[in-house]
Amino acid sequence: MESTYSKVKTGIPGLDTIISGGMKAGRSVTVTGPPGSGKTTFGLQYLYSGARDFDESGVYVTLSQNIPEIKNDCISFGWDFDNLITEDKILMVDARPFKIKDELIGKDDSLYRGEQLPFEHLTKLILSSIKRIDAKRVVIDSVTILSLQYSDKFSMRQGLQAMVQALENFGVTSLILSENSEHNEIPLEWFVTSGIIQLRHSRSGDTMERTIQVTKMRGVKHSEQIHPVEFNSDGMHLLHPRLLP
Repeated sequence: MESTYSKVKTGIPGLDTIISGGMKAGRSVTVTGPPGSGKTTFGLQYLYSGARDFDESGVYVTLSQNIPEIKNDCISFGWDFDNLITEDKILMVDARPFKIKDELIGKDDSLYRGEQLPFEHLTKLILSSIKRIDAKRVVIDSVTILSLQYSDKFSMRQGLQAMVQALENFGVTSLILSENSEHNEIPLEWFVTSGIIQLRHSRSGDTMERTIQVTKMRGVKHSEQIHPVEFNSDGMHLLHPRLLP
């Protein structure tokens, strides 16, 4: 039986239809897929729509790509992130563990000067960013970068679980982006988040077929079908979405 939790609309056309109107507010959801499947676009569209359409400010935390590149990629979708950043509706945080300038790790350009970025430090950085703009949405892109720095899976899971719990205690609705495992192992983030959304792509002749599947959305009635996805000038949208009875 579904609870009376308030829901957060993703703003991705068709997705809210197959998850009964939206994700549970204050929960964390893993968005996973191979490189090029649309994870970053998914996360950015979630934040952009939240700020523009639902008056919900958001924090985007990058652990891989630099912020100018990310904003430049948004231009093709007509997303004006600069304006939302100026209005304190979006905050982009560069938390890359390694940042290189002039072939050296820059003292002022690297928050952690190339050292490991522990979850405790990352969590503090995210929470301070949430407070700064009173954010309701958070996207972390991606935790796979952090997992590569941990040889001890138990410590990795402890840190990840503590971070997710801290985000939920703050009441923000978060997307945790991650890469598919190459070794068919179940990623640790699947165990600690309330939902799992899988993005896939495969080549069919001369075209690339993209799909989305909600494999877990705790406490929310959702479709378990694989739905085709398209990208157009406005971003990602699902084709023929429907929630089966």
